[in-house]
Amino acid sequence: IVFSSYDAAGERYQLIDKIIDWIPVQSLNVQYFLAVDGLSAPLVFLTGLLGMVAVMASKGIRVRVREYFVWLLVLQTAVMGVFVALDFVLFFLFWELELVPMYFLISIWGSGRREYSAMKFLIFTFLGSAFMLVGMLALFFSTNTFDITQLPGVIETSNLVLPAWFICTLLFISFAVKLPVWPLHTWLPDAHTDAPTAVSVMLAGVLLKMGGYGM
Repeated sequence: IVFSSYDAAGERYQLIDKIIDWIPVQSLNVQYFLAVDGLSAPLVFLTGLLGMVAVMASKGIRVRVREYFVWLLVLQTAVMGVFVALDFVLFFLFWELELVPMYFLISIWGSGRREYSAMKFLIFTFLGSAFMLVGMLALFFSTNTFDITQLPGVIETSNLVLPAWFICTLLFISFAVKLPVWPLHTWLPDAHTDAPTAVSVMLAGVLLKMGGYGM
């Protein structure tokens, strides 16, 4: 529905859901700001489609069935949130939320060295997120906004607290881990091999796209 509703000839950001005073601390300036653009609309469609495929591919689950599907739907929610969030804090929260269901889905319902693979995935992506957090806060202290739609314009006229190339490198490292780019890719073969089939579908189909989308 979101993909078919997007008008390529219309405004850049559409289907906007925005709460300005989402966190009632004026100095933080954090908004609940969701919308789609021409880049995120097809990714929302892909996430919905593969989420349905993943549910259908999970018919063989016999252990802790309800918990399994809860984590699968939380995973889909988090990935969808990354693609539609236009406030950097909200983007970061969805980015981090995705780690929790993936860890449990691999460690409980996976195969082989599932605990090892789940922990390796968690450590790699969590450390990558630390780089994003530093870059995000550097941008905020330089521009006083987390609004992704405003950042490109205000960055040009702001005195950055860190060099622009350094902030870019911090964000790039975080996204490169998720993509993943060599030599930050070693978590992926283990996670793919030991994850349940449905989770591998989500991992290959949409989770890796998060890194490219972030870049």
